[in-house]
Amino acid sequence: MHTWLYGHYRAFSKLLCWDPSLQAPYHASPLEIAAKLGINENSATAFWRHLHKTTPENMYANLVETGIQVLPLFHPLYPPLLKTIYDPPYLLYAKGNIKRLQTKKIAICGTRTPTAYGRAALATIAKPISEHSLTIVSGMARGIDGLAHEQAIRTGGATIAVLGSGFDNIYPPEHSTLFHALAEHQLLLSEYPPFVKPQRWHFPVRNRIISGLSQAVIIIEAKRKSGSLITADLALEQGRDVFAVPGPVTSAQSEGTNWLISQGAGCLYASEALFEAMPQLLSKTGESQSF
Repeated sequence: MHTWLYGHYRAFSKLLCWDPSLQAPYHASPLEIAAKLGINENSATAFWRHLHKTTPENMYANLVETGIQVLPLFHPLYPPLLKTIYDPPYLLYAKGNIKRLQTKKIAICGTRTPTAYGRAALATIAKPISEHSLTIVSGMARGIDGLAHEQAIRTGGATIAVLGSGFDNIYPPEHSTLFHALAEHQLLLSEYPPFVKPQRWHFPVRNRIISGLSQAVIIIEAKRKSGSLITADLALEQGRDVFAVPGPVTSAQSEGTNWLISQGAGCLYASEALFEAMPQLLSKTGESQSF
């Protein structure tokens, strides 16, 4: 069943939004499923047959046993900011400390091959973010993303990782230890069911969730053409503030961040620059506050 669902996880997500217990779609007719999913009756019949190869109780029990919580769009814990983006995920799979969703969040993204300067800049910028009880959001990728999560953990802060795969497929594999640390004390999120493997196109799509969760996005080291700049573009489309750490003009890893600053992104020349530009981040209220 998992193999078949892999190509239909968006439809499956819609069914979970219809009824998280899956009882309603399980007892629905193919015609009713077709109407709910906006597909033809033949496709709905095939979906119905595969849905009935197990039971809703078994499917739900498997999620619960592995510590996974499913948050449909209407769930009270679904992040309010994420609902406001153009294409919010129908549902989120969550693993870990769900209370992290109720905090104010700052996204930190950057190159997969940071320089010594980039690593030092990350430590300088991330430390006060954690000290002010803001949650660091990133994508658990190699480089700046993984280091941002590790920095938050090291300083006793909070962090959320948004994955480009399901929880059964840790990517990159060398972040297995980080993954389990995040699952135990922090929070992992994915719009993909647990069995979904990482695909190249998942990651730029995933980036809209990273920016959508956050009050602001910080880019630390990025080449002129990089996934981090995709995240910055998505953040701007979503009405989020974008900041970049300036770097040496001789460094290819700083071409993207320096370009962002030239285009109007906030210049994080020092750790306090973020709070000077966005003093509302220092208020004690949660993420639902306007920003």
